[in-house]
Amino acid sequence: MTRFLLSLFALASLTTLAYADKNTVLLHPGDTVYARFDLKGTKIKMIHAGPEKDDAAQVILSWNKVAKDGYRTLKVENKFNDDLVYKVEMRSLSQNHQMRVPSTPVVAGKVGFDNYPPLVEELALFDFKLEP
Repeated sequence: MTRFLLSLFALASLTTLAYADKNTVLLHPGDTVYARFDLKGTKIKMIHAGPEKDDAAQVILSWNKVAKDGYRTLKVENKFNDDLVYKVEMRSLSQNHQMRVPSTPVVAGKVGFDNYPPLVEELALFDFKLEP
């Protein structure tokens, strides 16, 4: 399974472009980021994201530094009253590869988990949306 994921990562990275803007959260192994959003109905816009503990943050993202069972786990805590969906691009900076991958929607008020291979050195999370 791991070889399949790594092969898929290598093939897809040839055609994937990196995504970056001010509404992108970049995570590296061991990072925790607290993100605050401006809420208008079900539309959200990031107003701040950083490593400083923020009790007003609606989304808390943390990524394990040490791989366990062959993967590093991304933990996403959703404090909104609606389900949170977002897009993810995993990146290998040393290999100059990137690939967009599916993410798991996070139910309102719950915590979601996604696993990534240890060769991934950076995650870019973007296009955050709420779904009732």
